[in-house]
Amino acid sequence: MGEQSDVDILIVGAGVLGLNVAYWLSTRFECTIAVADLADGAARHTSSRNTGVVHRPYYLDPQKKRVFAQTSLVSHALWESLAKAAGLPWKRAGTLNIGVEESEVKVLEQYRKWGLRNGMEESELELMDGSGVRNREPEVRAMAGLLSRTDVSVDFGAYSRHIWSRLAAMTRFLGGRRVVSVTRRKESTAVSLVSSEGRESVTCGYLINAAGGGALRLAQSLGFAREHATLNFRGEYWAVDEPFASRVNTNIYRPPKFPQYPFLDPHFVVRADGSRQIGPNAVVVPGPYVYRGFGLSQAASFFDRPVLPKARLFANRDFVTMAAAEWRSSVSKGAMCQRVRSFVPGLNPGMLTRRGIFGVRSSVVDRRGFVPEALIFRDEASAHITNFNSPGATGAPAFSAFVIEGLIRDGLLPRFRERTGGQKIPGWDYRSVISRLDI
Repeated sequence: MGEQSDVDILIVGAGVLGLNVAYWLSTRFECTIAVADLADGAARHTSSRNTGVVHRPYYLDPQKKRVFAQTSLVSHALWESLAKAAGLPWKRAGTLNIGVEESEVKVLEQYRKWGLRNGMEESELELMDGSGVRNREPEVRAMAGLLSRTDVSVDFGAYSRHIWSRLAAMTRFLGGRRVVSVTRRKESTAVSLVSSEGRESVTCGYLINAAGGGALRLAQSLGFAREHATLNFRGEYWAVDEPFASRVNTNIYRPPKFPQYPFLDPHFVVRADGSRQIGPNAVVVPGPYVYRGFGLSQAASFFDRPVLPKARLFANRDFVTMAAAEWRSSVSKGAMCQRVRSFVPGLNPGMLTRRGIFGVRSSVVDRRGFVPEALIFRDEASAHITNFNSPGATGAPAFSAFVIEGLIRDGLLPRFRERTGGQKIPGWDYRSVISRLDI
């Protein structure tokens, strides 16, 4: 007789990805599901600590970032359906990518081609010259601009929590618990969790790791991804005071100088609540939850194995120079402001009197450098989704369906009976999502 499981599926991570995985599984199949998270509530970390823009895939290379591009394209309509059904903010501010230098203008031209190749409509993208940029946004100065009309400002944390509210009756939540060990048995997996109340064990038929900044370490504990390492980058924002804030009504982005690194020129962002913020920088920190300060108590993590991928980066002069500049923008709002003044010259440090949001991106590196897309490691007992970074939240509904479909197709997920009925989000149809993905 086979071993009995506490639950059929245990999902580690109650962020936007883990909750979308839980949504599709619980509404499709008759199975028992538990979601475990380090925090005591849903979407407490990166899912609530981000720029908050549902992006269209105009800036994603159709080859190098094909999965992210396609899942972002398909997920846009799903997020809009959720917003309408739940009365959540859906602020169609658009995004204006601007070229301040000639080299950046060429990037914008490439972005437009990528957007069309990724499935965007001609009407969504407008390439304009400097006067067109000024007509759209009088406070912005640039040689050219590419307007993505259908980019939307949202609150991914609120969206994730609403998904969780629909799941609560069908899914068990294990909040405030950290995974300390995973033991594989003959027909199940035992996961040891620790909380303030002590240690407990959950046995599951299948484990899905969507633990964000902790995903790679959990995967490595089961023998996966031993040649990969994680570098964590804290992104910080400053809130822009009125009356100047409302003089800019579009998200303003500038192409990164070194796209192979996660260092971005700060944006001028229109938040879903109507506030404006500038950021982010990308400050190297030693852990995925170092939201303040230097995190010196965790500094030893820089030497976690494998060390070589990280050592290669810190031996690169460009990388070190940019990392130092990011730290300057962390300790000095003047330094952050000066970078934005390159395209919004009317901004000054006196308008930045409050800190904005802040969060940490956990980027996976290997011997070649930063990995451009999410990495998925799977076997008959577990699946691990690592490096799920921007535009991960944008594409989370379709990406999670893509992961599940792959597990079903390859016979890795246990067989369950199809569920009929249930509280489904209007417009969210699994088979329609899969049929639209050209991956």
